[in-house]
Amino acid sequence: MRQMLTGLILAVAMAGANADILKAQTRDTADLPVASDVPLEQTEGLETEYGVITTSEGFRLRSILTRPEGTSGRLPAIFVTQWVSCDSIVFPEGRDTQLRLLAQQSGMVMIRVERAGTGDSEGPGCDKLDYNTEVRHYREALAQAKQHPWVDPQRVIVLGSSLGSTTAPLVAQDNDVAGVIVQGGGAVTYLERMIHFERLYVERSATVNPEDIHPEMVQRIAFLQHYLVDRKTPGEVASDHPELAGVWEKIRGTNPENHYGRPFAWHWQAAEQNFLAAWLSLNVPVMVVFGEYEQFESRHGHRMIVDMINRKSPGAAQWLEIKQADHGLQLYPDAVSAYAYDNAATAHQLYVTPVSRWLRHVAGLRK
Repeated sequence: MRQMLTGLILAVAMAGANADILKAQTRDTADLPVASDVPLEQTEGLETEYGVITTSEGFRLRSILTRPEGTSGRLPAIFVTQWVSCDSIVFPEGRDTQLRLLAQQSGMVMIRVERAGTGDSEGPGCDKLDYNTEVRHYREALAQAKQHPWVDPQRVIVLGSSLGSTTAPLVAQDNDVAGVIVQGGGAVTYLERMIHFERLYVERSATVNPEDIHPEMVQRIAFLQHYLVDRKTPGEVASDHPELAGVWEKIRGTNPENHYGRPFAWHWQAAEQNFLAAWLSLNVPVMVVFGEYEQFESRHGHRMIVDMINRKSPGAAQWLEIKQADHGLQLYPDAVSAYAYDNAATAHQLYVTPVSRWLRHVAGLRK
């Protein structure tokens, strides 16, 4: 009986200690209210810190940093620039993602920042945030994150995902980074990018008869030219060019107020960017990842980053193409199935393993 009682007391004590350890894995160090009832993020093997970044106009943005559990001192870091949709950057509860696995397997700090108006972050909603402000916020966040005691400021690598592949080189410019890696985005002009979106849409969605693709594309290209380059609202384009009335409603991701959930000004500003010049201004290692069955971006746009950088600095840029992978790096039997998100398979390590290896090499960590 004494042995049983002793064992019970010991088990209770250990459970309490384990609970304390679990609580210690995630902590909030910032005076920034938590906006949702979702529990603070917790990931096995990672210490997580909820902090704050302050923008030049005074908005407080939620930062989330992770580092390998049990480490100390300054470590190399991954700074994430996010996709276009106004989702939270918090890791989903109980589910692996490519970013979560990279944070676990890279041995590095990972820095994520919630955009203005998203999650706990202050400021206008992400659906009101323009492109130039988003880039500026990331640049300010990167400069501040380099001062964090977990981060080695000389070994920060920018990682851009999807639309973040366009912001990544702009954030990295003149910001003393150690490298840049992107997936799901290229360096063609924004106008070409959006034309390609429509080309894939009319070809793969079965919403347009094959014999009608040519006139459909001629109209969509004309509309996108007026909208993106001439900076006209969709209503102004339709008013000034009656022959293009009704085209906006057929373009993917549109509604009367925004495009892919972002304001028109966001797209106008993106269309002004010289992405390739930004890439060529960097003198750091670069990696570009492309999924063979990508539903949005072109292989050419991705490949151009690698080819142009290596023309200037041979060997500086590396290419990783994942066969049968889509924009989110899910696997599909063919391109049409990928476009319909039909019959997907998950294979995170096809991305996480080689990317972790590249990150560790660039950061100077042991394999």
